[in-house]
Amino acid sequence: MFKLLTEEERNKVVHEYNMRRAIVILYALILIFVVGIIGLLPSYVLSNARQTEILERTRIIDKSILKGDEPELQKWLTQINNKLEVLSPKLDTDRPSDFIEKMLEQKISGIFIDSISWTNSEGKRELSVSGTALNRQTLVTFKDSINDSGYFSSVTLPISNLTQDTDINFQIKFSPKEPPITPRTSS
Repeated sequence: MFKLLTEEERNKVVHEYNMRRAIVILYALILIFVVGIIGLLPSYVLSNARQTEILERTRIIDKSILKGDEPELQKWLTQINNKLEVLSPKLDTDRPSDFIEKMLEQKISGIFIDSISWTNSEGKRELSVSGTALNRQTLVTFKDSINDSGYFSSVTLPISNLTQDTDINFQIKFSPKEPPITPRTSS
C-alpha cells in the first residue's frame, strides 16, 4: 500500500512516521529522566543533608580547637598516663583491701569502726583499726576473733582501752601474716 502512494504522499507519510517516532523517543527519554530523578532524588537529598551536617561539624570543631595548646595537652596526657601506671594492679603487691576485708569479716555486733589505716614502712605492714566497743567483753571477743582468724599476727590491744566498762574507744594494731614460702620441687 505504501508503494501505491505518490512521491509527494510518500514523503508526507515518511515525515509523519519520523515525527511520531521522534515523539515516542522523546516521551521515552522524558519517562527515563523522570524515573531516574524520582529514584535518585531521596539519595541526593540525604547525601546533601549529610554533607551540610559534616561541614557544620568541622566548622564547629575548627572553632573549638585552640591552636598552640598541643604541648600542654601532651604534658597533661603524660601526667594522666603516669598516674594510671601507678594504679596498675601489678604494682599493688600488698593488697591492703584483702586484709581490710578479712578484718571486717571478723567484726562482731557491738563494735563500731571509725577509721582504718594501713602503713607499709621498710617492708613492715601494719593495719590499725580505731572505733568504739559497747563493752569490755565485746572488745576482747573482737580482738580474739582477729587473733584466731589466722590472717593476722601480733594483734595489739592496749590495756588502757579496757579501763572503761561501756562505750570503750579502742585502737587495735596488727600485722597481716606473711604467707608461708613453699619450696619448689624440681621435676
